[in-house]
Amino acid sequence: MVEERSGADLVERIDLVLHGLCQPLTVLQCRLALGKLSGEPVAMRSAICEALGECARLNAAVVTMREMLRQAMTAKES
Repeated sequence: MVEERSGADLVERIDLVLHGLCQPLTVLQCRLALGKLSGEPVAMRSAICEALGECARLNAAVVTMREMLRQAMTAKES
């Protein structure tokens, strides 16, 4: 029973983090598309810099999910 609840909690937490990935992914895609449409070097460079910031946000969310899974696996082994 405790193991079931722990698994459900993990799924809920990961679901929240995955939901949080949607916005930075959309921003990343839009920034790159706008930079590409502009064709001007300054606009493209700006789009790339902003997209890199969004990539950092995405990577942080992935690290969070990995840590949640690691903790769950460690708890399961105990």
